Amino acid sequence: MSQNSIYQTGTTSFAAPFRRSIFGTSITQSGRSTPESFTDVIIDSHEGPDIVTGLGDVQTRREEVAETVTEADLDKIHEITLSETNTFWLLDMNGVCVSIESDDATEVKTRNDQYKQLCLAREGNDRYMDRGMQSFNEALKNKEIQTSKVAMIDEESTACTWDMYDTYQDLENKQKDEALPGGGVSSETPPQHVESGEPQNSNKQQQTTGGSMTDAGSKTSMLTSIAESSVDLSENAKGTTLRRVTTSTVDDTVLQSESLKKNLFVMERVVTLNIFQPKQAAYRGLPIILDIDRETAAEEESPSNMNLTQIGPNLDRLWAFSCNLTKGRNVSCIAWNKTNHDLLAVGYGQFGFSEQKGGLVCCWSLKNPEYPERVFHCEAGVTSMDFSANNPNLLAIGLYDGTVAIYNVRSTKDEPALDSYESKAKHSSPVWELKWIEKDRGSGDEKGEMLISISTDGRVSQWQIRKGFECADLMKLKRVVTKSRKNKDGREGKSEALISRHASGLCFDFSPKDSNIYLAGTEDGLIHKCSCSYNEQYLDSYHGHTGPVNRIEWSPFLPDVFLSCSNDWSIRLWQNDHLQPVLNFFSSTKSVMDVCWSPTSASVFGCVNEGAIEIWDLDQNTLDPIIVSVPAPGVKLSCLTFAINSDCILVGDSEGQVSVFQLRCMPSVAKDQTEKLSRLIEQTLASQLSKH
Repeated sequence: MSQNSIYQTGTTSFAAPFRRSIFGTSITQSGRSTPESFTDVIIDSHEGPDIVTGLGDVQTRREEVAETVTEADLDKIHEITLSETNTFWLLDMNGVCVSIESDDATEVKTRNDQYKQLCLAREGNDRYMDRGMQSFNEALKNKEIQTSKVAMIDEESTACTWDMYDTYQDLENKQKDEALPGGGVSSETPPQHVESGEPQNSNKQQQTTGGSMTDAGSKTSMLTSIAESSVDLSENAKGTTLRRVTTSTVDDTVLQSESLKKNLFVMERVVTLNIFQPKQAAYRGLPIILDIDRETAAEEESPSNMNLTQIGPNLDRLWAFSCNLTKGRNVSCIAWNKTNHDLLAVGYGQFGFSEQKGGLVCCWSLKNPEYPERVFHCEAGVTSMDFSANNPNLLAIGLYDGTVAIYNVRSTKDEPALDSYESKAKHSSPVWELKWIEKDRGSGDEKGEMLISISTDGRVSQWQIRKGFECADLMKLKRVVTKSRKNKDGREGKSEALISRHASGLCFDFSPKDSNIYLAGTEDGLIHKCSCSYNEQYLDSYHGHTGPVNRIEWSPFLPDVFLSCSNDWSIRLWQNDHLQPVLNFFSSTKSVMDVCWSPTSASVFGCVNEGAIEIWDLDQNTLDPIIVSVPAPGVKLSCLTFAINSDCILVGDSEGQVSVFQLRCMPSVAKDQTEKLSRLIEQTLASQLSKH
């Protein structure tokens, strides 16, 4: 039964309840898919109640019947056919270009030609008329992007009269060259700068009036040329090559020239000496030239200077060797050049194991206290250094990691000339002291200047520069067993057990009388007298210190007397033939880090502990120092040395500064100062013998 037959019979609502059971599925599907078949019957909604005219108007509820799927249905093969649906265009933009090979190409070209002709005849054409209109400006939108900073550079140049003349003359010559048919150089104007000849100035009048002005004018015009052009190479009819150099190229050449560096080096010293003139004059003992601008201030301070003699011996701080490279670094050692007494080498390094970082060596000159002449960086902290006497340009350096290096201070390279990094016999612990020693005894290579070092590994080594950097041990320091003390009941106590047989070496010094004899200070507090010819055992051992011996130094006036300082808060004076100290000096409860004899007075020496600078004069007082200077709070003093050609001392501290102090109002040096010190030692020894 078809749909048309149902609607023609006029059956209405009786089909609704029996829609699925009587008419089947085909009636429902056709009613939904072909609603055009019901357009023949039109019902007006205002004529009366709703009248159902056909099955299409019947509202039904479709019930889905669950179909049971068997295993046989799962095995069936179903065919699925995919067909293309209609294409929906979301955005359709007509093309503005047409291919030349298309059918519409001729028509489009004709219309374009007509439009061009119309645009050409726009003026005076009746088809165009001017009228105003209102347009809306689109809102601006800010767009931010991240870029690198644009650096602005200010450049300026000075132009003289001849510069401007040469510049415009050069422009005219260039225009004439471009006007020539061949594009070559005009033969009427001579070249301004010829590669094979001397610079010539285009101003002929200046060439005739003064020859010295010609070269200066031409060079200045090249440096300050207004018309900066790129490098242009061209050849004239004679084959001469011309070269025009830009200002930037010439400036780079001038700035990188060695002559400019030397001149700036000298000018820096001149300016620095002008600033430090009063201090430098006081250091060298020269008269101070008063500044005209500060003359009134100096006159006001003159009355206070009259009271210096009443104050007594004191220290006046002149300046300090310090820069940005040395701030925060501990000054570990100081060494004067033995030939040039204005050259000073300073080593920077920490003493503690947990505070270690890269070391630094700075070579300072008295002519420029604000920045070092040479700077050498080291991988480990610097612990000791010394200049060679035979080769003043060689600086030996000992590092905390046991390396011994030799630098050439004449070279600006930041690398050592020799080092013991690859040596099998190098030190395995910090090198606390090294010195160049002139040895008189021996044969062949054993004579001459040798480098001696001492380390915590218990070795005193001798270094020689032959084919490489060779090392030989002079002595292996061994610990000495202290004698056991008797108890109150008379029995002997237990002796001290030794963890290691080797003694840690901290300092040494060779005898001024015999270059084969030297003293070695150890961490145990003992001072051993050794010989380079006999390395099996000590010649003597000096007992007195109860802590590590930090420094030993022979007297420059009495060859049998030497000083030593230790962490036991004491400074002790010894005589070569006596194994016990002759004089003991105690002034504080802090470790004495360094001690040094005065090069001008036999009875004067200086020392530094962590809290003060002390100057002793045994001719004046043997119980207390004559000068005590306390540094700023938080600053620890580390080393001290006397100036060779001045009455000053240099003190290093933990802040990276090497301060220069002038010794003022010191007692006059007597002619028999050496005899006075000898008598003092003899009287002290006599009193010690009388007590025993």
